[in-house]
Amino acid sequence: MRPLWRWIAASTAFVVAITIGIVLFGRDGTPSAAPDADPPPSGGQSQPTAGGTTAAPGEDDEALVNRMLDQLRAGKQVEPQFAAGDNPAAGVPIEAIKARPGEQLRLGRLQIPKLKVDQVLNNGVDEPALVKGVGHWPGTPLPGVAGNSVISGHRSTNGKPFLYLDRLRPGDPIKVTAGSKTTTYKVVKTTIVPEKSYVAFILRKPAKASDKVLTLFACNPLTAHYQRIVVEARAA
Repeated sequence: MRPLWRWIAASTAFVVAITIGIVLFGRDGTPSAAPDADPPPSGGQSQPTAGGTTAAPGEDDEALVNRMLDQLRAGKQVEPQFAAGDNPAAGVPIEAIKARPGEQLRLGRLQIPKLKVDQVLNNGVDEPALVKGVGHWPGTPLPGVAGNSVISGHRSTNGKPFLYLDRLRPGDPIKVTAGSKTTTYKVVKTTIVPEKSYVAFILRKPAKASDKVLTLFACNPLTAHYQRIVVEARAA
């Protein structure tokens, strides 16, 4: 039987050889461009990478990963496209979904009797807000006010407040307290929306300016998160 150290040495040599091959010839077996070679024209558009994230023009997988690591080392929040998993607001600029960096503001409570949900309602739909409950999308009307009030929450992490969002049916009540005012909404419909188009869908304005609409959304399906489940409700 070959000694253990020989197996380790052989395995290490194999990994090194594969790594050198990728660096010199690329994943498809073609020679890699020289370090000072001009990148292929991209037309200024971001290019999708093998992992499904988005690279900057002329940026390959390695540069994309290094950029992510640099953000982590600098103590910065990693760009949304890297935040894979149960993140309802993935892919949306943080500036668009949070009032101020680091600010947390408790607005009230969200209650869904059928699902036994009773959660703190925070300001913001970024991760810090959703860790502590569900979050209200800044810029949309507060619950109880005319317009479309948008709230998000997790389905598979951080208490899973929206785990059973798919069980809601038309007519089911949803109660939201903002400050001292409590408003009861009734579910109208549930829609499954592709991740790439969910933002415009959930931020739609009501047909009538006087309508009080509540929109709840979360990741879907539970094991992949390439869609959003959206529940629309209206106040009586």
